[in-house]
Amino acid sequence: MNCEVYNLFPTNIVRTDFKGFITPQDHQEMMQSVDMLIENGVYTDNELTPKYQTSVVLFQEQAPPIWQKLKQTFYQACHNYLQATPGFTGNQDALEFTGAGAWCYKGWKGLNKTQANPWHHHNPAFLSGVYYLKVPGDWSSGGTEFHDPRTAPAHATQFQCVAPQDYTWIIFPGWLAHKSNYVDTEDPRYVIAANMYVKVK
Repeated sequence: MNCEVYNLFPTNIVRTDFKGFITPQDHQEMMQSVDMLIENGVYTDNELTPKYQTSVVLFQEQAPPIWQKLKQTFYQACHNYLQATPGFTGNQDALEFTGAGAWCYKGWKGLNKTQANPWHHHNPAFLSGVYYLKVPGDWSSGGTEFHDPRTAPAHATQFQCVAPQDYTWIIFPGWLAHKSNYVDTEDPRYVIAANMYVKVK
């Protein structure tokens, strides 16, 4: 398991690689599961979220075993974030994970033309993560763009992009503004997003 720390702005983002534990067959099963959810209407349908974004059901206890396996990697990636960023918060040793929720976004060029992709954050989640399930093309685009928390997104262009890598979670504070970078292809892009919640022991 390899970890990589990105020092963006005053904020750290930590990538953990789960290649080997998560397999290509697992990815196929996840994408089939996402397609089935969308076909059955289990996705958000409002002006605040783009199509197609599944409901927050992937890490529920009754979810298929493949999502429980991915949930395990998300918990580990969040542990890795706290270990790699000891100064993130003053009481990290007293924190306890209390639960996580996850969803998948599926998009492609034709759909993205009609869908907004605004800057957003996941507050009040303590930590958030992105897992690159499938990014078509040569992986040179389709990553996640982050905005400098010291300036408002509407008032500046201080941002950095983290490139996608398959089989990896990138973990960041839930309050950090970000957005997806779409790819210029009709081949669908699948990205898992997740939130972690905590309490003080």
